[in-house]
Amino acid sequence: MGENSLDKVRVRFAPSPTGKLHIGGVRTALFNYLFALQNKGKFILRIDDTDKIRSKKEYEDSIIKDLEWTGIKWDEFYRQSERGAIYENYLNVLMENGLAYECFCTQEDILKSKELAIKSKKPYIYDGRCLSISSAEKKNLGIFFAEKGLRPSVRLNIAEVLKKNYDFNAIDFNDAVHGRLSFNPKLIGDFILKTEDDRFAYNFASIIDDEDMGISHIIRGEDHISNSPKQILILKALGKEPPVFAHISLLYGKDGKIMSKRDMESNIEYYIEEGYLPEAVLNYLAVTGNTFTVRGYKNGEKNTFEKEIFSSISEMASLFDLKKAKGSSAIFNEDKLRFINEKWLSCLSAPELISIINEKFHGEFFLTKLKKEYGEILCSEIVDFLKNEFKTVKEILQEIDIFFDEHEIKLNQTDYDGELKSSLLNGFENIDNLNENEVRNIIKETSSKYNKTVKECYETLRLLITGKQDGPSILKIIKFLGKKRVIGRLSV
Repeated sequence: MGENSLDKVRVRFAPSPTGKLHIGGVRTALFNYLFALQNKGKFILRIDDTDKIRSKKEYEDSIIKDLEWTGIKWDEFYRQSERGAIYENYLNVLMENGLAYECFCTQEDILKSKELAIKSKKPYIYDGRCLSISSAEKKNLGIFFAEKGLRPSVRLNIAEVLKKNYDFNAIDFNDAVHGRLSFNPKLIGDFILKTEDDRFAYNFASIIDDEDMGISHIIRGEDHISNSPKQILILKALGKEPPVFAHISLLYGKDGKIMSKRDMESNIEYYIEEGYLPEAVLNYLAVTGNTFTVRGYKNGEKNTFEKEIFSSISEMASLFDLKKAKGSSAIFNEDKLRFINEKWLSCLSAPELISIINEKFHGEFFLTKLKKEYGEILCSEIVDFLKNEFKTVKEILQEIDIFFDEHEIKLNQTDYDGELKSSLLNGFENIDNLNENEVRNIIKETSSKYNKTVKECYETLRLLITGKQDGPSILKIIKFLGKKRVIGRLSV
């Protein structure tokens, strides 16, 4: 696949099911997805589950469910665990051509070699010792391994690969983000393609899949840069051309450390539970460590400026530029995410938000209950009111509780002024038409009668009506509750 080929764009997101979906993984999936949309290509989801011990079906199911929640859609789906025969065929080709060989070194042997390298203050490079062992030794070692339930591992013969490719001295490739990168193949050492416990190594299985699936662009985190020369060597051994590589920056937390799967706030599940809209999450991840430049009018003048808030995934894709996915660290800032989420909330109509809450946040119970108690029109007005007062769906759903008839208000008589309560109750009982002006008059009269500030009266009224000391406009809340509910709560 040529470096500049955009004829048939095929990209992939290949998570390992060894934990829940990481927020950095979502960002990688998003960049691939946007690139595919922009170039009318295909986006492939591949579960890289070659690690038989750590890979779990529950994690795979969780990854798929959470990725579906984001709205990212894939065109094809594969599991590496179902592709073993394909890897075996490619491995046989390498073995038959003398480009791979069996290695009888045990893990203990390798560990000793690494310790020796450390003591010598040199990088560990496998010395290729198993290339020179005799047939008789191989036979004896094969028996020894079999008795332990193991098989010899298989390594790439880099020296032979270099000869086949006219002794090239450097592995050069043009990274779409970092520019030209170069590696010395002689410093890599013959690496493992298949392990002694019969597992295909990541670098082998991954690049074989990429080649077999026709992946045109490998867009992934910059922590994979060191894997690229190894994967290029495998392709060269097979007489194949490498795809375009693009290594994007990793996500870092405020503490300057890479966000890890082990951290609660690193998993997408956390942001779902916190009530962030999927579109807002994608919008934020898109602009974190990346720039979207547009030309248009800003402050009355036509100019080029960076765009941060998008109206749709389609708009995001149309402006996406892989070359601008910075190679520097991307710092994750939840405050910025909240800001973007607030912007997305404000742009949604009440029916749109109700649909999202039902579909993405399992809020059917709350909204069905609200609709039953207030009717469809008023339910929609309440949701529209709350979306402009809060920054997340979680906060909206928590506030909806105050509108339910059985909303429980736990107060002691010492929490409020009893005389103020009686005056407020009397005021509401004596009005015919409940509206914001009438409520203001009640507050004004109560304030004057008991020599209390207007603020104190409002605070007392809010506490008695909602059980909370702060929140959105109490005037609007009272309007939605209606006279009967307000009097009922003041009478308790």
